[in-house]
Amino acid sequence: MPDIDPYGGFTIPNRLHVDALSFDGELLTISGSVRGSEAHCPVCDQTSRRVHSHYTRTLADLPWSGTPVRLRVRVRKFFCDEPACERRIFAERLGGVARVHARTTERQREALEWIAFALGGEAGARLARELGLLVSPDALLNRIRETFFSCGEDVRVVGVDDFGFRRGHSSGTILVDLERRRVVDLFEGHSVESIARWLGQHPSVEVVGRDRSNVCREGANAGAPDALQVADRWHLLRSLALGLEEFLLRKRSALEGAAASERGEEEEEPLPGSIDDDVSTLPVRLGRPYGSIEGPAQKRHERLVERWKHVRRLHLAGASAKDIAEWGSARAGAPSTATESWPNRRRAPGTGEGRASWILTCPTCWSGGTRAAAAPSGSTPRSARGATVTA
Repeated sequence: MPDIDPYGGFTIPNRLHVDALSFDGELLTISGSVRGSEAHCPVCDQTSRRVHSHYTRTLADLPWSGTPVRLRVRVRKFFCDEPACERRIFAERLGGVARVHARTTERQREALEWIAFALGGEAGARLARELGLLVSPDALLNRIRETFFSCGEDVRVVGVDDFGFRRGHSSGTILVDLERRRVVDLFEGHSVESIARWLGQHPSVEVVGRDRSNVCREGANAGAPDALQVADRWHLLRSLALGLEEFLLRKRSALEGAAASERGEEEEEPLPGSIDDDVSTLPVRLGRPYGSIEGPAQKRHERLVERWKHVRRLHLAGASAKDIAEWGSARAGAPSTATESWPNRRRAPGTGEGRASWILTCPTCWSGGTRAAAAPSGSTPRSARGATVTA
């Protein structure tokens, strides 16, 4: 935790010279610049007075009487005149005011650390809003993590996975520090040798989170044999969801029966020779997308199977083809087939009684060598209108 009280009083940092003040009713903006006419190069530490250009840097500061404060600092860029220095142009540093690339002042960062350690994320964010500090709960939690991991840069828990730079091109490898929640390295190629080489260069790795591929497994065994290998959370949850989905789909009939019994619905008694037991559910392959199993295509297929069952029951009960065809027309379209085989999506020629007759006699005609169905008298088959008949 920080050991400096940032609430000793609101003052302008000594290094800044105030040029203008503006207040729009909700935000106080302080425009200023850095005092002095020289700056030190961050690489060679040589002093320079030659100004190259300048830019404006915006920093969030501590509130003033509950009003948020924003600093707009005019930062200069200098030439480095040292011949041996690799840096030709550099920006002056705001030492004691803000860190490099920071968007808040140093005293506001310390104040947020006090709040984060005292109250945590959600409660700390609510208190910060009341004080005039606009911050999210996740930002406060990140302050705590940065404090713990600011001393060392050794990676202890790393996640390994493949990464695509461009679609259709060779994949690379991404390594993420799971404790700091940031990318550690990213390189081309996803192989056992590349993963083992990287892990061998980082002996501090104790835990390797990976998927179930052989590449990551063999690379972790070769590069960090003493590290603990665990499955990452995403693959665990995905495997659990797919396994549960497969189990429930296989038990669909039992679930529907249990739901019907609780509602007090009586199941229909099957007719003699019922084929309900012969119809099995479609095989479910682990890993298929959920939409392809329970989507519109599956629902249409279920309706087709139900209509085929009903036609088969009527046929086994002794109903004529005409009655079955009339029932099909009343239901806005006759069923596809009433044969002993599983229903398919191909349709027989003709409509009405001729269609049902062709359906019921199709197996015999086919085994006898007939490939064109002849419709009964009074109906016109599609073959007579130029359509090709295919069984």
